[in-house]
Amino acid sequence: MTAPDPIRVVVADDHPAVLSGLVALLSSAPDIEVVGQASDGESAVRTAQVQRPDVVLTDVRMPGVTGIEITPRLRETGANVLVISGFDLDEFVLGALSAGADGYLVKTEDPDRILQAVRDVHRGDSVLSVAATKAVVAALRGGGHTAGIPQAEEAEAAGARAGGAVPAASAGSSAHVPSLTRREEDVLALVAQGLSNQQIASELFVEITTVKTHLSHALAKLQLDSRVQAALWWQQNRASPQPLNPGQPLNQGPPPNPGQPLTQGQQPSPGPRPSGRRR
Repeated sequence: MTAPDPIRVVVADDHPAVLSGLVALLSSAPDIEVVGQASDGESAVRTAQVQRPDVVLTDVRMPGVTGIEITPRLRETGANVLVISGFDLDEFVLGALSAGADGYLVKTEDPDRILQAVRDVHRGDSVLSVAATKAVVAALRGGGHTAGIPQAEEAEAAGARAGGAVPAASAGSSAHVPSLTRREEDVLALVAQGLSNQQIASELFVEITTVKTHLSHALAKLQLDSRVQAALWWQQNRASPQPLNPGQPLNQGPPPNPGQPLTQGQQPSPGPRPSGRRR
């Protein structure tokens, strides 16, 4: 049995030490191959257009065009985009997600966490650091400039300036929502809980290819680009209005120890599942 092809990655960062460190880290994994490097946004796009990588790991702040601004162009090459930032609570986190990024990490993450995030994004799953999750939750709660995080409207405007698609939910509850099938609704609900495609397939007793098909159709109907955007859309349009705990991941139930935020590496207990899916 032949080994699967390695995940082909392009890394973009304007700090030489950080760039070389990320390249060395990714190259140390036997299932990941770094096929290109870039020190600014335009060269990152050019490299991705030539190399056609599976994943682009890009810094959010670079000279010229930012990681947010190049995200839609990177996705046009067929790559999934994982944005990484040196700021614990970067003010552009929602702008990156609105522009179509598949995940958002901080550079202080454990090296193994960064490697796993690349694998997860390549597999089609969404990845958010705890800090990024808090920023998303704060915006959904309408908390304004909490800890330097802009309101959702401002972040969405940043994504729009970058040429990215703004999630349909940003138009508010009055926006027209296309008709979704029951299965598409079920899949979106589980995506919003942070489940992978394999976990969703197990929950719904279907093949993983079926999950991918339902998710692809739902994204197309809602004019969204990524699982992260789908999770945000569900939170704003379908989730119950119960207050969110800003210290817990998006819609994934309470932390293992109530009253304490999740620490790195902890797995949240799953939240409630959508009803009526097993049929």
